Amino acid sequence: MTLTPKRLQRLARHRERLEHLQQQQLAETRQHHLRRERALADTEARREQVLAAGAPSDGPVDPGERAAADAYIVRLKREAGARKAALGHSAEAVERERRALMERRKDVRAIEALLDRYITEERSRRGRNEAWRLDEAAARQWLDRESESPGPD
Repeated sequence: MTLTPKRLQRLARHRERLEHLQQQQLAETRQHHLRRERALADTEARREQVLAAGAPSDGPVDPGERAAADAYIVRLKREAGARKAALGHSAEAVERERRALMERRKDVRAIEALLDRYITEERSRRGRNEAWRLDEAAARQWLDRESESPGPD
């Protein structure tokens, strides 16, 4: 199957649509990553808030409240660890999507370059053919004039 200019144009449009879809996918993946970053920051802020509150400086400390606060801190620490791991995975997903988008862009640019080269070659071929036709017409006119003019007798 030869790649005619129409086929190349259709292929380029199709690849551009795929590139656009890939851009949307990357944007969604980045948004998901940002949501995870915000959730991690929120968890760490809550943990810091509980740690900053600490034990009351005056009066008795209720062991039940202290145990609950310690358990909450441990839970927040685990949650932060899980969120960091999820953030790492989403960073990898963003990178994969970015690489896929770059590949799509490279495909589109290659097809566009091929189409441009084909168009340039076609223009060049048409120019050569037109020059040849003009030369032929000029040669015929010259031969016609030479054959019509009386020779030196």
